[in-house]
Amino acid sequence: MFSRDDLVTTLTTSLIQGTPAPSSQSSIHRRFGSFQQATEPVNHGYRPSRVSASEKSIMFSLGGNVGSTGKGILIGILSALGSAGIAIIVLSLVFFLRYTHRGRIILDRLGRPGEYDDEQAFAREEAEALESMDELQQAEYMRAKAFIQANPPESAQTDISLSQFLAIQEKGVSAWEFEPELEIANCFVEARTEIEFFDSECSVQSNLPVPKQNEVYYWEAKIYDKPETSLISIGMTTKPYPLFRLPGFHKTSISYQSTGHRRHNQPFTPTLYGPEFVQGDVVGVGYRPRSGTIFFTRNGKKLEDVAHGLKSQNFFPTVGANGPCTVHVNFGQLGFVFIEANVKKWGLAPMTGSLAPPPPYGSEQGSILLETGRENSQTPQWWGSAHSRTRSGTIRLGQGGPVRSPTDISLAPLPHISPPHDVGEGTSNSAQAGENDSDVDAAILDQPPPEYSSPATSPPNGQSGDARIDIHPDPNDPPIPSYDAAVLQQQQQV
Repeated sequence: MFSRDDLVTTLTTSLIQGTPAPSSQSSIHRRFGSFQQATEPVNHGYRPSRVSASEKSIMFSLGGNVGSTGKGILIGILSALGSAGIAIIVLSLVFFLRYTHRGRIILDRLGRPGEYDDEQAFAREEAEALESMDELQQAEYMRAKAFIQANPPESAQTDISLSQFLAIQEKGVSAWEFEPELEIANCFVEARTEIEFFDSECSVQSNLPVPKQNEVYYWEAKIYDKPETSLISIGMTTKPYPLFRLPGFHKTSISYQSTGHRRHNQPFTPTLYGPEFVQGDVVGVGYRPRSGTIFFTRNGKKLEDVAHGLKSQNFFPTVGANGPCTVHVNFGQLGFVFIEANVKKWGLAPMTGSLAPPPPYGSEQGSILLETGRENSQTPQWWGSAHSRTRSGTIRLGQGGPVRSPTDISLAPLPHISPPHDVGEGTSNSAQAGENDSDVDAAILDQPPPEYSSPATSPPNGQSGDARIDIHPDPNDPPIPSYDAAVLQQQQQV
């Protein structure tokens, strides 16, 4: 039989030497078999003593060896999987950048095809579309293509200038109006925002772009008259844009058409967007400058967003048609059909301006410059006789009519002076005049000429009689102050 000390020593030796071979394990079983048989009958009355510290250390050593082996296997598996994952990601990026940088089409948030981002794909689509067009459509498309190549979008300076900003401050929303292209002359604008189209394709832009200070800007267009054969396109474009084409057909333009389709830089295939709009409907266009989002409304109901990320462009409200129709645009001068825009005041500008207009003519109060000019005009100075003008003719004293100042412009009635009667041939006055000619000539010759002496100085224009004005300035008179001196003097008085 083995004692407890022999058992501990044997287990310790086996752990230090490592795991024994199968032959060693069988010998161990034979060696400890007698010990197990000897200990089995003792279970009836023998209670094992406490496990010593050395036995606990042996047990912990055994568990630690098993745990470290499992951790090593787990680390190896994870390392292999991580390396494989990194390799797959790198290969995917290389494949994507090498084989998919051409032929991509930008999709909107609904997964529908939008604008083309590939020249080859656009060329294929263009060739297919040109085959289905007639000669007139092909000519118009090639004309627009040449226009865009010569005038790239956003090539012109379209930011709101200082003069335009002051006009907006003074007029409010009335500063916006539509300006038809004179070369096209296929539409007529009345009362700034009432557009009438005729029988060919044409578009018209506003004179000012949509601002970007507020969160949302909104405007509406009401279809007053629309035959079934006419196509109306309402949306936004940038400058320069070929106005002989409808909005939405070319770059940096977007539109909602009366057929229910939308076009975003798409000259070939439109995308179904919303319901059709006919005569009497109201179509609204909204723009969020912070996110670059454009949306449309129809009869006060908001439709889904059609574009995002259009932050840098300056968009101009644009309306186009290819047939006779009439469209009235509301930039905010009236109430909107879209309730949210009406409540939150999404118009392009306030209805009334916040900047006071210039003073009316004839009102110089409160302006030092105008008051000074008024005083100088009332007391003219004559600085030299050499440059003074004399009045030719006889000075008539006591002429009738109201007395007026030199700067007075009045519509008061002038006294009527009956003209002398003309003496013509074949009248009774002609014979009488012939008889009296000799008497008048004799009376004139008998009278001596009147004594006449030239005045020392000629009166200035607008004055008559014995009034005399010294043409030389008085050296004692104070000089006329300059504008800066007058302003400083007024500030000192205040």
